Amino acid sequence: MTSRLSSHICCAACVAMITYSGSGVSADDGPAVRWQVPADFPVGIETIVSGRGVGLQKGKSNVVLVRNDDGRSELAQRDGERILWFAKIEDGHRGQTISLRAGATKAHDIVTIREVPQGFEFRDGDRRVMHYQRPKKSLAGKSPRANYVHPLFGLDGDELTQDFPADHIHHRGIFWAWHQIYVGDRPAGDSWENKGLQSVVRKARIVEQGPLFATLEVIVDWTSSVITDDAGNPTPIVEETTRIRLFHAMANFQYIDFQIQLKPLVEDVRIGGAENVKGYSGFTARIRPPREMAITDESGRISKDAVGTKSRWADVSGQFGKAADVSGVAILSHRSLPEFPPKWLLRHYGMQNIAYPGRHPIALSAKKPLVLRHRLLLHRGALKSEAVSLHQQAYELLP
Repeated sequence: MTSRLSSHICCAACVAMITYSGSGVSADDGPAVRWQVPADFPVGIETIVSGRGVGLQKGKSNVVLVRNDDGRSELAQRDGERILWFAKIEDGHRGQTISLRAGATKAHDIVTIREVPQGFEFRDGDRRVMHYQRPKKSLAGKSPRANYVHPLFGLDGDELTQDFPADHIHHRGIFWAWHQIYVGDRPAGDSWENKGLQSVVRKARIVEQGPLFATLEVIVDWTSSVITDDAGNPTPIVEETTRIRLFHAMANFQYIDFQIQLKPLVEDVRIGGAENVKGYSGFTARIRPPREMAITDESGRISKDAVGTKSRWADVSGQFGKAADVSGVAILSHRSLPEFPPKWLLRHYGMQNIAYPGRHPIALSAKKPLVLRHRLLLHRGALKSEAVSLHQQAYELLP
């Protein structure tokens, strides 16, 4: 059987299209990368895919050069035992196994993270994409916060997020927080409104940098002013491990992945949202409202604020810069979420929230920590709902 796979080389200056054709390579042909294309994988879009290495030796470099059967090549990057690269498939590829010859190589780090006094700065080439806030920050002593992303910039440099907005000063860029936090029956604080509980970043490390993506991992202690040791010192009650991964931008879009794991450090820890029908808490984006703002989910464009609507994704688009050019950011949800599709709180003043678990608190488990995975899709131009759904589908199928 002959198949054709369109893929991309990611370099500092360009993104070039190549074509894979043929039946692939066998195990006897040497090291390879193999990808079993899911039967329901979206066709016609550029996206990141994940294959497995066969016979690849681990070296000092995390970059892999993959070659198709006619000799053309592209860069891929290791992600643990998996190999990631950008690809675009056609309908005939679904259900097939794609094999590419592969070998370790070296390449410049295009997507980078560097430590700065207030945290970490993510760059894609020369372009600043976002900042992770590590130390505690406040507004004249009010609403202290840490462990969030702000500012976040669009593909053309427009600032997309807000910090300390006047209407809700506890909102902050891209953040994840909960209104109800209990140890037993005792309230331990409110990380949503930054009251009584603080996120203390105990450890931060740059996991990897490369031509396709860079990853930051932080280990964060949730400390409560009312849960203390015998000496009166705050005792960590939850250990949060968060990974933030920035991908190299393609022509008109860019991915940012978040994986948040919550593990209790003491017995009987429960977290929940606002104690009303809104149930707000969890993964949140405080977007700077653009001109000609449009909020869209799977049901279409919403004219009024939404409470408790179910959707796999939501998108905010509009004119963020001085010019009339439209851009936006979509929030995607991974199928591994404990509630999928999730419930949303969508607000035209700028706050977009995946409201999990809602008004009724859930218990955290040390044996099976809670894991939340979301992807931001930055885009240039007004992205049609059909296109967002294709990116969502590709994200759902990522291991």
